[in-house]
Amino acid sequence: MIVLIVLEILLWNRQQKLISGLFPGELADLMLRKWNKKKHLMKRALFVLAIFFLIIALTRPQWGQKTEISRRMGIDVMIAIDVSKSMLAKDLSPNRLENAKNSLNLIIDELAGNRIGLIAFAGSSFVNCPLTTDIGAVKIFLKSIDTELIPDPGTDIGGAIGSSINAFGKSNNSKVIILLTDGEDLSGSALATAELARKEGIRIFAVGIGSLEGAPIPVEDGFKKDKEGNVILTRANPELLKALSKKTGGQSFMISRDQTGFQKLFTAISLLPKQKLKQSMAYQYHDRFQIFVFLSLLCLVAEILISERKT
Repeated sequence: MIVLIVLEILLWNRQQKLISGLFPGELADLMLRKWNKKKHLMKRALFVLAIFFLIIALTRPQWGQKTEISRRMGIDVMIAIDVSKSMLAKDLSPNRLENAKNSLNLIIDELAGNRIGLIAFAGSSFVNCPLTTDIGAVKIFLKSIDTELIPDPGTDIGGAIGSSINAFGKSNNSKVIILLTDGEDLSGSALATAELARKEGIRIFAVGIGSLEGAPIPVEDGFKKDKEGNVILTRANPELLKALSKKTGGQSFMISRDQTGFQKLFTAISLLPKQKLKQSMAYQYHDRFQIFVFLSLLCLVAEILISERKT
């Protein structure tokens, strides 16, 4: 506002100098005898006000709020993803782990509105991302997952299920564990822990990553070998995954090169009964820019209608 006033003053002074130069002395009064100086200043003031109100409108002022209660229906989903070295096998492109992460990105988009969490596991497991409805945050944590995340070698599927159960806390929502692994459980505790999940009303949807034929595990100097020097092949174990899912009332899927397993997984999860997630309060403010647009137009119309001629 101050800038506009200063500009108008500078413009006024310039105009007065031009008039004095063109019409010296009493000639200026004679030429401008029908010009109303007060009305001219009033028109400029209205124009400045119109610009001022328009600038305020562009800042989108808001005041006055209303409270809304957000009631969303959904389920709680913990995604437990295997990060053991066997997930580097390349029977899926570019490897098992990256293939699973790329597909999970799409699944997470489809699960928007539900609470989602992430657990990474190998020889041990930990909660990489707690339950949240912020899928952007989940994707950030998912991107950071790799085989260097957990130093403990091996694949403890039972530990991953146990960590998932604990991560749900005391939630009363429908609870699902999506277990992504090649199925090589080296701890042997998977079925026993799945029984605990069943008692908690948690369903396990097990997703097998890898081929039945098997693939070698890449290491720095080639492929991982046993003590006799033979290349070790890591194979998916669909039978274990079926047993885990059946015990908890879930389903199992195998991920092949056509990627249909993930679509079947989402279809199965979407059919689960949804419950009310935790209610949240949302505050919405009312836009008031319309008032200032109206005032700006009013000033412009008044400025046009006022004549600078003397009556």
